[in-house]
Amino acid sequence: MRRPTALAIALALGACTGAQASGPDAASDASDTSVDAARPPAGPARGSFEFTYYWIAAEADYPGAATTPLYAPSCQPIATVTAEFARAIALEGTGRLRDGRLLNVDGACSCGGASTCYVEAPADHAWGTGVQDRALAPYRSIAVDRTVVPYGTRLWLAELDGVTMPGDPPWGGFVHDGCVIAADTGGGIVGMHIDWFVGLRASYRTLDPALGLSTITAHDGGARCP
Repeated sequence: MRRPTALAIALALGACTGAQASGPDAASDASDTSVDAARPPAGPARGSFEFTYYWIAAEADYPGAATTPLYAPSCQPIATVTAEFARAIALEGTGRLRDGRLLNVDGACSCGGASTCYVEAPADHAWGTGVQDRALAPYRSIAVDRTVVPYGTRLWLAELDGVTMPGDPPWGGFVHDGCVIAADTGGGIVGMHIDWFVGLRASYRTLDPALGLSTITAHDGGARCP
């Protein structure tokens, strides 16, 4: 896919071209990989990774007959949802029920014929839980293959540096500095593959056409992403 120009990205995401952003992660343009007085350098290049997105599945987005139970590891039913939402939460790993509860995949189980069990996310993990009990954060957490990128690794993703994130502060509405952390994984995340957690499906729908990325350039975070 042909990459859009910087101006096209700025217009699509509502960024202000030609002005320094004032958000918590204001940064220079992604094309500038040089060391300057304001920003330390990123670390060594890791290469090009397949690039995808994931988000919290919302039960409200999947109307219809609720026929599919979701189970806790104890085999206690947590909720009964549509089959479409059950597939979505299993794929994304996190889902929000209509009543506001946030569920995370807990692992495989065989309760009532289900293949996946769920637990409620703790209150201090407002966007769900990744690996090693890490709290997920929109635009900062990525899912990786740990044999390629160990959990906890900080990376600098060049194409995200300087892009305005959709959404409202404090989780959105800032200019990204390209820094992310390996905080999650998934069954489909194999090899040179980065899956970027963007919080909401609406954010994916804004970012994906604006960025037009199927691959992304990763560096070790180094001093740029302490």
